[in-house]
Amino acid sequence: MFSPVRMTRLDAVLLEKDARAALRLLGAGGALELAESADLPALPAEGGGSSKECAALLERLSDLRRALEIGDRPGGAGMSFAEARAELESRERDARELLERRERLSRELAGLSAAAEQLEAYAGLPLPSAWTGLKFLYCAAGTLPAGNLPALAGKLGGAVLLELGGKAGRPRALVLGSRAAAAGLDAALKDSGFQPEALPGRPGFTLAELAEDHKELRRRAGTELETAATRLRACAEAAAAPLAAAARAVLEEKQLREAEAGLGRTGSAVLIGGWVPSAAAGGAARGLEEVSGGRCVVEAAAARPGGGAPVLLRPARLFRPFTVLVAAYGLPRYGEADPTVFCALSFLLLFGMMFGDLGHGAVVCLGGLWLAAKGAAGLRDTGRIAAGCGFSSMFFGLLYGSFFGLESFKKYALWRDPLAGDPAALLKAALVCGVAMLSLGLALNIYNRLRAGDHYGAALGRFGFSGLVFYWSGAALAAGLAGPEFMLPLMGLAAACWVGGAPALLLLRRKHAAGEETFLEVSSEALVGAFEAALLYLANTVSFVRLAAYAMSHSALLAAAWALRDAVDKVWGAGSPAGLAALVAGNAAAIGLEGLVASVQALRLEYYEFFGKFFEGGGRPFRPFTLAGKGGADEE
Repeated sequence: MFSPVRMTRLDAVLLEKDARAALRLLGAGGALELAESADLPALPAEGGGSSKECAALLERLSDLRRALEIGDRPGGAGMSFAEARAELESRERDARELLERRERLSRELAGLSAAAEQLEAYAGLPLPSAWTGLKFLYCAAGTLPAGNLPALAGKLGGAVLLELGGKAGRPRALVLGSRAAAAGLDAALKDSGFQPEALPGRPGFTLAELAEDHKELRRRAGTELETAATRLRACAEAAAAPLAAAARAVLEEKQLREAEAGLGRTGSAVLIGGWVPSAAAGGAARGLEEVSGGRCVVEAAAARPGGGAPVLLRPARLFRPFTVLVAAYGLPRYGEADPTVFCALSFLLLFGMMFGDLGHGAVVCLGGLWLAAKGAAGLRDTGRIAAGCGFSSMFFGLLYGSFFGLESFKKYALWRDPLAGDPAALLKAALVCGVAMLSLGLALNIYNRLRAGDHYGAALGRFGFSGLVFYWSGAALAAGLAGPEFMLPLMGLAAACWVGGAPALLLLRRKHAAGEETFLEVSSEALVGAFEAALLYLANTVSFVRLAAYAMSHSALLAAAWALRDAVDKVWGAGSPAGLAALVAGNAAAIGLEGLVASVQALRLEYYEFFGKFFEGGGRPFRPFTLAGKGGADEE
């Protein structure tokens, strides 16, 4: 629980013909992180095919599902890669005709709708639809700016101008005149910004008859389009599950081909190697022996600290959501302590101390529980963390006697109110909390140094055992638990270890490597480092005073909310809705603002004051080889 999951390096040599079955087994279990072999050449798999073909098929599948408007659906029965490719080609043929028909009918309906709308404006005129060939009558139909209509009417002479309505600002108009005046009419229309529009024409039909005919054509096209859409929906419904299964099969094939490309090969043998959680190593080895019919050699070796093993954090389920806080800072290297449990407990403690209120904590807790149950998958861990913070806030609310800032509730406090009580006692509690967290950080650093074989760092490093002696001696001296005649020599001894340790090691080696720092340089750095460490211990401890400061700030903000309620009630009357609204707004502001501030400050104390003592990071996450739709070793 306090270390990353133990890892084992698993290497198996088996025949080429068994490689695919072995990869399927490992991918289904999701317990092995594949590693490219450094011992055998990685040669192309014979007849394995390229993953580019799979990528192209996946793109075609995505295009077809998008065209058929098929969302994420459960897949049907499993199928092979060949069956998936054949399924895709068959569904593409079935859908292509329907898609093309729908597209053609859509364009046809759009054209008929535009023509019908256009003809509707002219349907009341007793004119033939095919007027372009009239011998004695000049006819021009089109649109022009509404403001130009009066001027145009004055330029047409004996011609008739009919305004037919249309779009606002640019109505339709029809000009009728003598064919002999065509040239003058054309010039007048051009000057007025007239834009002619071509109307559908059919010999023997009047405009009214043609308008009615287009309405009927539009109705038929709409019916045909709806029929095509219905057939297309049926096609999509029938294809949804097979296409989902095909996509899963093609993706699985792509993953297998990519994995095969990274295997070590020599002749007819392949090497499959990688990292697996030690608890799953035995099962993975037995599975490889079974799928290969015993035609394999499997070797397993426990991972060593610093050996390049990946990191999988798996604390107890209660603390697992807090791995996101650790991962945001970085992953510990393999072999180092997993700080998740310590981070979870201390974060909850710090948040609750700064945000202590029974009512506010209940609101945060309920919001977190709702988010954990109903929120998106990526937000559920955040909801669980928020629920834990709410519980912590409720606990400290009982200690402070704070329930939405009600004055009458303070008499039930298990300890004291941050403002009305003894602020000095709260400051002392905050400093004690800081000393405890920094001491824990130093202890974890000593553990990490010993696990890594760095005995010098564990004993004489400024965050090692000598640092712990220096810090506890200073804390005891500051608290008055011991006198300076005993504590100061201990602090001096610890500081002497920091100053003299590195130069002494340099002298003991008796050899100076080229490019290595000189004795003077090492001594100077050690002296500066010791001075910096002493200041850092002091600054880090004082930094925890913010716990008391923000607890008092939260209490003051609640007091301000009630004072605002009282001020509003003096104007509107006791118990007024306005006073209640002011109180609700004040508490909402306290929850939102102080909750955010407490979270940020708690995280800052975690990262800079606590993690800074022991956490070096540099670990890489465990990424198991998992086939499409299969679970992994790190999934629950």
